[in-house]
Amino acid sequence: MPTLTLHEIELTYPATPPVAALRGISLQFDQGDFVVIDGPSGGGKSTLLNVLGLLDRPTAGAYTIDGKPAPLTELGLAKARSNLFSFVFQAFHLLDRRPVLDSVELGLAQRGVSRRERRTRALAALDSVGMAAEAHQLVHTLSGGQQQRVAIARALATGAPFLLADEPTGNLDTDNSAAVMRVLRSVQATGVTVIIVSHDPDIAAAADRRLRLVDGHLVSDVRQAAPPAAATASHASEPPGTASTIGTWDQVRDAVSALLARPGRSIGLSLAVAAAVGLSAATTGLTASAAAQVSASFDARQNRFVTVTKAAEEPAGQPITVGWTRPDDQQTAAALAAIAGVDAAGTLTDQGSHDLTTAPGRGTQQATVYGATDDIGPATGTSVRWLDARGPHLRNGELLIGSQLAQRLEVGALRSSPVLTVDGRTMAIAGIITDSERLPDLTAAVLMTTTDADVLGPSTQTQYVLLTQTGAAQQVARQAPLAIDPVDPSALQVTAPTDPRDLRVQIESEVRTAMTVLTAVALLAATIALMNVMVLSVNERRAELALRQALGARRRQIAALILTEASATGAIGGLIGLLGGLTAVLAVTLARRWAPVVDLRLAPLAIAAGILLGAMGGIAAAGSAARVNPGRALRL
Repeated sequence: MPTLTLHEIELTYPATPPVAALRGISLQFDQGDFVVIDGPSGGGKSTLLNVLGLLDRPTAGAYTIDGKPAPLTELGLAKARSNLFSFVFQAFHLLDRRPVLDSVELGLAQRGVSRRERRTRALAALDSVGMAAEAHQLVHTLSGGQQQRVAIARALATGAPFLLADEPTGNLDTDNSAAVMRVLRSVQATGVTVIIVSHDPDIAAAADRRLRLVDGHLVSDVRQAAPPAAATASHASEPPGTASTIGTWDQVRDAVSALLARPGRSIGLSLAVAAAVGLSAATTGLTASAAAQVSASFDARQNRFVTVTKAAEEPAGQPITVGWTRPDDQQTAAALAAIAGVDAAGTLTDQGSHDLTTAPGRGTQQATVYGATDDIGPATGTSVRWLDARGPHLRNGELLIGSQLAQRLEVGALRSSPVLTVDGRTMAIAGIITDSERLPDLTAAVLMTTTDADVLGPSTQTQYVLLTQTGAAQQVARQAPLAIDPVDPSALQVTAPTDPRDLRVQIESEVRTAMTVLTAVALLAATIALMNVMVLSVNERRAELALRQALGARRRQIAALILTEASATGAIGGLIGLLGGLTAVLAVTLARRWAPVVDLRLAPLAIAAGILLGAMGGIAAAGSAARVNPGRALRL
């Protein structure tokens, strides 16, 4: 059994003026004592207990344990507290919303004791204080007397040779106070040295040894009775396990239990992470889906259109008369259709405006007349409602009339075989143009074969219209002029969509940049929010964290606990955020009628991001937790 010796111990708190809490205290504590420290408030009782329990360091004097100076390093102090001391507090300092067993096992967990042995020793300790039946009950449901007995069971479970108690009956009624003192006496009977701070004169009068402090001075040290014979025997056994050692899985279980004990706070922290991770997952998915949509848009029909335009040429010095002929438009269209990457090609000549009428005696109207080759429909995306007996090819002597023009001219139903007179020439109406994706003006115009159009006179221009395969528009635009006019291709004007690859890359880059900035802002906001909440949480748990230090936890172990809690919170938030982000991607893409693009690699990345985000948010809190002063936080 170790011996504690204090020689001329002083402790002065920095203030203006400085406050001397202990003045020249010299004491020795031997095996099996039952000591009560009393005196007026502010006399230094709790400060002396802090110094004895290595929770506060004296500013002067010598403190020796078995003749050796008390350790000064953080590791040495943690191990000494774990090996020598157990604590009972006036405020109990149990793990409030966790099962009773968790509080009793806490000191053993800090010594790396196996889970099975911890459970056995904790149940035995609870049984010794009459609390075995409440082992699995939540601490906050117990009465004050029951909680204090649990605190004593926690002290007993570690088997430490010194039990330090600060006002252990201060919050209890008479019956519970008597029960607690009986338990403490039974602890002393096992050879444990019990040192109590108390204002209760009855407790002080019943002690084996009574110390009185006034204004930091030891004014009396009276031995009132010898310790019982059993108390002077050698201590039954050394504390199990290794001081200040906790297993990784025990740390993880402890962190998870701490999170589950406060579900509201834990859910709030997880949702902060989930919001950021969810936004990241959503933006990543939407970026990919938007990129795919951009590609689909560029692959749409409008970006497959190429047009080559050539102005009409007249023989030098001679007017063109009716019957003027041009090179074989159908042959040119066939040459264009043979170019690799061309799906359809047609020729369209603009014959200008002409007089139109549906019957003699009716008024005339003017409308544009075009000459066209057979493939003009597929090449321009033009839809035609054909007369049943005609089409789908336009023949000489027939024409197509636009739907808008047909309404103005009051053209009858196609089954009545209507006709249209163009500049005095009557031609059969073979069908009605209902729509034209590429040339919407055709719905207010007339279309006929290029042979019939030649009769009307020279065209103002000729357009060669091509429908290309996906991605072939630029290539076709370079080859088409040579197919039309190998001699002077530069005289032709080519209209083609912008190279989709460059524009696609530009748009995708802009979308990705915007989404990345939004994600970065969300991650930063979540990290700051998480950091603030975690620091506030640590401030609320200062007493609990100080208790862990009193039981032998090192500062880095306290910091690791907070980081583990933060990382676990982040992992949960990452999973929730992943599900939320994917839901958002599906909702947006389905609403926009896009094809959703989901990368399966997002799942582990989202959880990893949540863990990283949680850890980053927990760094400041972990640092704050590691700096908790156990003596001040526990108010021993």
